[in-house]
Amino acid sequence: MERFKIFSLIILIVFSINCKEGARMIREPVVAGSFYPGNSGILRNKIKQYIENATVDIEGEVLGLVSPHAGYDYSGGTAAYAYKSLEGKDIDLVVLLGPSHRAYINGFSVFDKGAWKTPLGEVLIDEEFASGLKSHNELIDFYPEGHLHEHSLEVQLPFLQETLRDFRIVPIVFSTDNLKVCKILVDALSRELKKRDKWVIIASTDLYHGYNYEKVRSVTDRVDEYIRNLDAQALLEFDRAKRDSGECAACGVSAVAIMILTTLDLGANKAILLNRTNSGDLTGQRSGYVVGYGAWALVKSDNANIGKKEEEEEEVIYKEEKSGVQYLTEEEKEELLTIARKTIDEYVRNGNVPEFNVKSERLKEKSGAFVTLKKNGELKGCIGLIVAEEPLYLAVRNMAISAATRDPRFPPISPSEIDGIEIEISVLTPFQKVRRVDEIEVGRDGLMIRKGFMSGLLLPQVPVEQGWDRETFLEHTCYKAGLPLNAWRDAELWKFQAIVFSE
Repeated sequence: MERFKIFSLIILIVFSINCKEGARMIREPVVAGSFYPGNSGILRNKIKQYIENATVDIEGEVLGLVSPHAGYDYSGGTAAYAYKSLEGKDIDLVVLLGPSHRAYINGFSVFDKGAWKTPLGEVLIDEEFASGLKSHNELIDFYPEGHLHEHSLEVQLPFLQETLRDFRIVPIVFSTDNLKVCKILVDALSRELKKRDKWVIIASTDLYHGYNYEKVRSVTDRVDEYIRNLDAQALLEFDRAKRDSGECAACGVSAVAIMILTTLDLGANKAILLNRTNSGDLTGQRSGYVVGYGAWALVKSDNANIGKKEEEEEEVIYKEEKSGVQYLTEEEKEELLTIARKTIDEYVRNGNVPEFNVKSERLKEKSGAFVTLKKNGELKGCIGLIVAEEPLYLAVRNMAISAATRDPRFPPISPSEIDGIEIEISVLTPFQKVRRVDEIEVGRDGLMIRKGFMSGLLLPQVPVEQGWDRETFLEHTCYKAGLPLNAWRDAELWKFQAIVFSE
């Protein structure tokens, strides 16, 4: 024990600097310039850009967050989703939980005095809270070797410095994955946090580590399932099974488990996936070593409102599935093709918008529709109306004009080209929200993605024509919206079918 105390004292000296108040423990940054920029201006701008690109929609009080800890070029964009949820929040205590990658800790190492430093300045330790934690159990103490070279908590600080003001931190690292031992810290945290207001717990972890790109997705799916079910025990057991096979589900799995259990005790009732990706998607290298990244929020929300909202969503989806144009007779299809042909001919040659008198009540129902124009099999224009806001026959007429003259990808159809133009019409069935991507069936469903102000749509026939599988279909829908190829993981997805016919 004496040898350990001497060793600890030596490390304390490494951490300390002299100031007017006397010896003050400062934890200097150890991965600035490698995991993230060492220049304060560049670092601040990088974080600002990450956060501006992140969008979150959270109802309720955020009690806990999961954030990755790789280099910013890999995981910074995902981490930003977690920290976006803290913008504008009045938080004065941040408990940071993370794995000890470089030193084995027999217990929990709480950095309990002084401050941590980054290129953006110093962040003070909440010494009173740290002292309270240590008083609960002898396994909760300050073991300096756990913090000396550890990056998992350091990389969180610059994001916190850019999103919060007037806050203090309590950094805690550990090595255990034993649920019984984890509950020692859970109990201490719960007891001390009940004495405080305006706090948040951040669990630092990367996800799957291994050499299988396909596994990074399936393993992350399971991690997401356990987090959203608030099942800390299942998460720990799943990670242990992965490690037995030489892989890893989450390197900071214990941090996540402790955060889940603590916030559950303090009122959390829902976990929300904010974003996830992996190094393979980011670099385009889908072979070799791959690491997953994810961000989640654990919130305390009104259970009644949660249930009510889900019931309302289900009711809307049910109504969408049972209403609108979902069938056309051959005669009605022929009439719509005639409307499109006559409209293009009249508008391109004379600039006139023709009027039509239809008798079919179904063609008078409001519906979305796309008109696609080809010549010798090559696309010459494709424009559609997504929202069912006008009668079907008028939607076809108006989209025929737009496809012929207003598709920015192609020059307007000329009068000499009209006779060689092939017309295809896609009448959209009502949109249904996608809850799981395995609901999407290539060849049957079209897709629309929406994230922030960006949106894009691909018709059901497109992946069939291109020979895409489901994942490629999702990625190209993201591309159509001007989003990263993996944006479908945390964006709104809607599926629909289409009645497709041509001349």
